[in-house]
Amino acid sequence: MKLIYTRVAAAAALEVGTIANPDYYEYPNRSAKEVIIFGDYPKIHNDYEALNIPVEVRKLEERAKTTLATVNVAVGIIPELQEVIDQAKADCEKVVEENGQLKQKIEILEQASGDSSELISENSRLKDALLQSDNASKAAEGKVVSIQAEFDAFKNDVAAMQARIAELEAGKAAENPATETSTNDFENWSNDQLKEYLASKDIGYKPTASKAELLKLIPKE
Repeated sequence: MKLIYTRVAAAAALEVGTIANPDYYEYPNRSAKEVIIFGDYPKIHNDYEALNIPVEVRKLEERAKTTLATVNVAVGIIPELQEVIDQAKADCEKVVEENGQLKQKIEILEQASGDSSELISENSRLKDALLQSDNASKAAEGKVVSIQAEFDAFKNDVAAMQARIAELEAGKAAENPATETSTNDFENWSNDQLKEYLASKDIGYKPTASKAELLKLIPKE
């Protein structure tokens, strides 16, 4: 489990883990596998180091650098872009294979004896097919180069990457809406769901808080 200590939940927007407010820190969570601390909290740092749990301390102003690095990773695995690249490569391989088969047929026909019109016609047809196949191969290779160029340009365009992240987060929010609900609905939530909701509202809580304590922190409508 990755444990993230921060007073500003937005600072860990691109991190996957459990968020805790360092102002409510009492003792280390021994089930943590990794700890990230936003800000200067030497006691938290020392407590986890004493347990040999990896600790990373970040300054809030470093968030932009961390976001950019994460964006580069996220962009590198965009499913629709990877699918297009994979399809273009598959088309190239298919065209190369077809070219080899066509060339073999042409060689056989040219070596065969006879001067029949059928042989000449087939030979001409295969040569035309080979030319079309070569053109298709070049087009597929050009498509791969174009996609790669667009991808490289996109990685260097911070604004475009941030816009893409916003789209992905909006899609995630649509699949798992964190809407305002009544108190009765919150009662049915688990502790983890309540903590995640409080973190999304920048509301701090104790890591050891009970469900009743977490419910008290939820703003009343």
